[in-house]
Amino acid sequence: MKAFIRPKVLASMIKKEFAQVLRDIRMRGVVFGPPIIMIVVFGYAINLDVNTVNLAVMDEDKTPMSRGLIEKFTGSGYFKLHSYLYSDRELTPLMDHGQVEAFIHLRRGLLKNLKTGKASELQVIIDGSDSNRGAIITAYVNEIMQGFFMDEYLGRIKAQVLYRMSGLSGTQTGEAAGIVMPKGVRILDRAYFNPTLLSKNYFLPGVIGFIVSLITVMLTSMSIVKERESGTMEQIVVSPIKPMEFIMGKTIPFAIIGFIDMLIVSIITIFWFGVPFKGNILFLYFAAFFYILCSLAVGIFISTISKTQQQAMMSFFLYFIPAILFSGFAFPIYAMPETIQFITYFNPLMYFIVIIRGVFLKGVGITVLWKELLVLVIIGAVLLNISARRLSRRME
Repeated sequence: MKAFIRPKVLASMIKKEFAQVLRDIRMRGVVFGPPIIMIVVFGYAINLDVNTVNLAVMDEDKTPMSRGLIEKFTGSGYFKLHSYLYSDRELTPLMDHGQVEAFIHLRRGLLKNLKTGKASELQVIIDGSDSNRGAIITAYVNEIMQGFFMDEYLGRIKAQVLYRMSGLSGTQTGEAAGIVMPKGVRILDRAYFNPTLLSKNYFLPGVIGFIVSLITVMLTSMSIVKERESGTMEQIVVSPIKPMEFIMGKTIPFAIIGFIDMLIVSIITIFWFGVPFKGNILFLYFAAFFYILCSLAVGIFISTISKTQQQAMMSFFLYFIPAILFSGFAFPIYAMPETIQFITYFNPLMYFIVIIRGVFLKGVGITVLWKELLVLVIIGAVLLNISARRLSRRME
C-alpha cells in the first residue's frame, strides 16, 4: 500500500459519504437528533441534588426549644414538614410508601434534661434505600442539629445531645455525640469549582463525551459494514481507490459530524442549562480531535470483526456500555477495585471526560491536562494503526 493520498480521490470519497449520510432524512435525524435529545433528557433527568425532604416529626417534649428545632429544619429550605406523628407505629406505612424520608423523635423531658446537664437523646431515622441521598440527608440533619444547639443554647446550657441514625430497615444503627465547639468559633464553608454543588454541572460535561463517542463509533462501524453487506465493498476493492483513501474517506465525514454534534450539545449545556464554562474552547476541541480519532479507530475495528449491521450493533454495545461504566462518568474510579482501575487506564473516554470536566469547571488547560492529552494521542495512534491495518488487509 502506497503512503501518499490523492486529494481528488479523497475529496470524492468524502463527498460521496456525506451525500450517502445526509440524503436520507431519517439518517439526518439519527445523526443530529439523538445528541440533542440526550443532552436535554440528561439535563433534566440527572439530578442528585437533595432540595426537598419530606419530614415527619414526633414531638413529645412540646417546649419552645423543641418547636424551635422543628422550625430550624423547616426553615432550612431542605426539609418540608409532612406530618406530625403521635406514635412510632405511624411511621412505618409512611416510610414504606416513600411519603417520608426523615423522621425526628423529640423525647419528653428533653429541655429539662439539657438544663440539668443530663444526656438526652434525639432519634433521627433516615430512609436509606437510596444510599447517596440518605447520606446527604444525614449530613443535612447533622449540620442543622449542630447549628441549632450551638447557636441557641451553647453558653447557657451545658448540652450533650446524642442522636441516633438508622436506615429504613434498622440494619445500620449507630450513635454519635454532638460536636461541641468553643463559643465564638465560626466555620466558613466554600466549594471550589462548583460553588452551587449542582449535580448537572458535574454530569452534563461528561454527557458530551459519551455522545461524541456514541455518534462516531456507531456511524463509522455501521457505514463500513453496510458497504460489505450491500455488496459494494467488492467493487471498492477492485477499484483504483487505495485502502488509506477509503479509510480516510469513511472517517473524515464522521469526524466532522462528531465535531458538529459536540458543538451543538456544548451550546445547549452552557446556554440552556447554565453549566459554567471556565476554560479554553480551542484546547477543548484540540483534545476532542484526538478523542474522536480513538472513537473512529474503534468503529473501524468493529467493522473488521462484523459481517452484518446487526453484528456491528451488538459489538458496539459490548464496547460502549463498559466504556461508560469505566469512564468515571457516574462512578468515581478511585472507589473501584484495583483490577477495574487498571482496566480504566485503557479507556480513552475516561481521559476525555477528565479533560472536559477540567476545562468546563476548573478552567484548566494543557499545563494541567497534558498527561491525559498525551495518553489520548498514544491510544488514538495505536488504535488507528491497528484498525487501519486490519481493514487494509481485508481490502487487499
